[in-house]
Amino acid sequence: MSVETVPIVCDGREREYVLVPPARANAPVWLFLHGMGCTASWAIDEARLDAFSRSHGFALVAPQALRPKPHEPAKFLTNAPRWNDGSKTDQADDVAFLDAVLADALARTRADGTRIFLSGFSNGAAMSFRFAAERAERVAAVAPVAGHCWIEPTPARPVPTLYLIGTRDPLVPLRGGAIELPWGNRLVHRPPVLDTLERWAQANGGARESELLRDGAIREERFPGPVALRAVTVDGLGHHWPGGKGQLNPRIGGATSNALNANELLHDFFQSIPAS
Repeated sequence: MSVETVPIVCDGREREYVLVPPARANAPVWLFLHGMGCTASWAIDEARLDAFSRSHGFALVAPQALRPKPHEPAKFLTNAPRWNDGSKTDQADDVAFLDAVLADALARTRADGTRIFLSGFSNGAAMSFRFAAERAERVAAVAPVAGHCWIEPTPARPVPTLYLIGTRDPLVPLRGGAIELPWGNRLVHRPPVLDTLERWAQANGGARESELLRDGAIREERFPGPVALRAVTVDGLGHHWPGGKGQLNPRIGGATSNALNANELLHDFFQSIPAS
């Protein structure tokens, strides 16, 4: 197996995704969406997902978001790749792009199209919420990390969900408030994370009130409903993939933490979802 960068044309645009093929056919698919300013390759390395996908037997599919200046290299601050997550008017139809990526990846790998698991970080988490809401029939479960749902979700069916966030996230503050974005140093207001979780729980046909499952450095809550909806909070963690390399500048992302391995937690959650 080798990491492949696969070109694909969608809506007249030349785009690409990174693929780590599985060792066998009918493997589950992990669709992974990077955060704003990053590339798919950088995010895979940051989250240590290349080796993890090989050892755990799934197809890793990591699409690349568009850059504002498509003919220039991606740069975190000045040419930041960004998903059209519904937070503002945008030209790119990234829902259609992810549809096209999945169709292409499934044809190449002969992976299991009924076992597509979606996760993303930051802006990629917000895009994960959007895709799960608009293509609920395509995903078996979703696991956003450190991002908001910016749309009013109306999934066609309840989507099993695991959400992760750090208590010291400077860009997605747990209780909301004013933050300074690194792109243009603009001050913006962010809602509490609980707003996203309550709306998602209601859209999934469940209760807006959560039940505490465990407390401490790793806090876990469950929103009762027809499918799993769990929220895990990591004490002291900033805007980083839990258990990742922590390569984002701490002036932007805050503190790292190895108290939780997101890869193992998400994989266990995905494995717990009954086959459709």
